[in-house]
Amino acid sequence: MRRKLAAAVFILAIAACLRVTAHAQVDLFSLEAAYIFNFTAFTEWPPTRAASTSLMVCSSNKGELGAALAKLEGRQVAARTWHLRILSEGSTAAGCDVLIVDGSPATSTAIKSALGTDSPLLIVRTPDAPEGPCVVLLVRQGDQLRFDIDNSEAARRHLGLSSKLLRLARNVT
Repeated sequence: MRRKLAAAVFILAIAACLRVTAHAQVDLFSLEAAYIFNFTAFTEWPPTRAASTSLMVCSSNKGELGAALAKLEGRQVAARTWHLRILSEGSTAAGCDVLIVDGSPATSTAIKSALGTDSPLLIVRTPDAPEGPCVVLLVRQGDQLRFDIDNSEAARRHLGLSSKLLRLARNVT
């Protein structure tokens, strides 16, 4: 019942967000953070990762997206607690459950280390990130924020994505 309620709330939030315009950058970053939070709620990690009480979200963004992600600190996501770790240049994605890839050079080392493995890591690329593999790609489409999903990358990383999330994606490959 709780999962159904969360799914309904997520679907309504995404539908409402698709109508939000991106006139104010702060709102756009808050919207990106909300999407990322909801992606984690609809991702199933392998039992060894899911047993952890912490959900470690790693990002290099110290700017507005980082601030929006930091506001989620301590929130519950499917019985796990959201924690944000800001990556510095040269750090790796070891211990991360989610890696947010943006245009920052600080994520380049983390990306390289993460891409060489099939670890259960939800890789989310923001619209300003360089091209490359990811599970979720955030896309600005006009004044809307949408997302694409690479379900084969999710499977390679031993992640299960909810069918509800897949239906909301702009593209699923």
